[in-house]
Amino acid sequence: MLRRGKSRSPADIENQIRRELDGILPILRIEECAIELESFDPITGTAFLLVKGGCPDCDVSPVTFLQGIETQLKLRVAGLKMVIASVATTQ
Repeated sequence: MLRRGKSRSPADIENQIRRELDGILPILRIEECAIELESFDPITGTAFLLVKGGCPDCDVSPVTFLQGIETQLKLRVAGLKMVIASVATTQ
């Protein structure tokens, strides 16, 4: 049986998710976009994200990139199993 060492606290995982999002978002080059971690459930390994904004000069929505963001987060953050995103509506 493989051991990964000491388990991490939920706060450590949340902080890493936030850091990784800060690194991933500039790659998207959607300046009017923000993706924030709302919460993390350590029991299920689920991160709940809030997506705000979009691309004012194009038809691309940040939701379009969520599958890629989820994949990158899962690769970068041990203990993360699922990402659920909700879209904030702004008028």
